[in-house]
Amino acid sequence: LGSAALASLMATDMTVVNPAMAKKIISGKQDVPDIADLICVYHGLGSYTYEKWYKEVFSPFEVGLHSGEVGGPEAGPAFAKVINATILRGRNPDSPGGETVAVFFIVPNENGDPTAKGAREAIQKFFVDTGPGANPFWQEGREAGWVGTDITQISYNLSFFRGANPKTGYPDDWKKGSGVGLYTFGLKMPYDEWVPLFTSPESDQLHDGAGIYSNIVGPQVKGSEFTSKYRAITVAHVHKNLKQAQAFADKFNAADSPPFDQVKELVDNPQVVVLEVVKDTFFPEYIDPKLIPNPLLNA
Repeated sequence: LGSAALASLMATDMTVVNPAMAKKIISGKQDVPDIADLICVYHGLGSYTYEKWYKEVFSPFEVGLHSGEVGGPEAGPAFAKVINATILRGRNPDSPGGETVAVFFIVPNENGDPTAKGAREAIQKFFVDTGPGANPFWQEGREAGWVGTDITQISYNLSFFRGANPKTGYPDDWKKGSGVGLYTFGLKMPYDEWVPLFTSPESDQLHDGAGIYSNIVGPQVKGSEFTSKYRAITVAHVHKNLKQAQAFADKFNAADSPPFDQVKELVDNPQVVVLEVVKDTFFPEYIDPKLIPNPLLNA
């Protein structure tokens, strides 16, 4: 979810690096065309450890991700459209195994790739684990011990990011060991009025003090499981390490000191998960350069 992936997405609307971006502190924002969505999926483990889950469950899935077969006849062609996959893990006291595992997928929408029409919806459907239309795969996981909680699926449009590397104009790749706080909430004020607050100098200082080196922000898209009577958005805060991500989330959840006490009044039904990056993989070979021109890939 770093420089290479976002460079490919931004190539149709290149942003010039300005002086503020050259500073150590992240500032401003870089808009991304409406050509891709981010699907974030996570669940607690049962009796499995992360290592056992990865080796026996996810690794075979990862190897066949672009085969067109992984996930079955409906989801297989959709997973084959994934252009970036990030694997994460986190602590989860409510899970029998004590851990959460997560995978974030970047998937082009039909604006970015006409042949990807319906891909996001097919992947979202694959991750339905309860109620009507539940995928029996997840019940098998519960019985085997690698699923210990319900599956959570959050999907949002990649609207803008913060934290460009002044040498590239794009954020650095998510490094192994980085901490990620995924914040999803209903916004009680107009989105266009909130964005300037989120990108203000005061916000810059707050993020810098928390070790945040990148943000990826956008509105929820249809099919995301999060619900609110207000317009929902998701913010991914990327910190230098897990400890920083957890400390920031603790302050946000406590909401008993500035500016978090004020933020509390602006958000509805906030949902926060803190994770650690294990692996971040970009798949440039699955991007058609005719559809998304990329000077970095075609140089």
